[in-house]
Amino acid sequence: MNAGDGIVVLIILALVIWSIRYMMKNGVDACSGDCHGACKGHCKWVGDVNKAHRHISRMNKIKAFFHMT
Repeated sequence: MNAGDGIVVLIILALVIWSIRYMMKNGVDACSGDCHGACKGHCKWVGDVNKAHRHISRMNKIKAFFHMT
């Protein structure tokens, strides 16, 4: 094993440790599409993002209709 291999192994190890620490701190997302119980806040946020995407899409269609790119 040369120095390059050692660096790659260290980077992978650091990423694994970071992932484990992140999961310990934030937990694993267990909602899986369930919008009842503890997941209501998560689903509301996703709904807000989807609503914003629809609004932006409508605005872009209006701008395209009036040739206002």
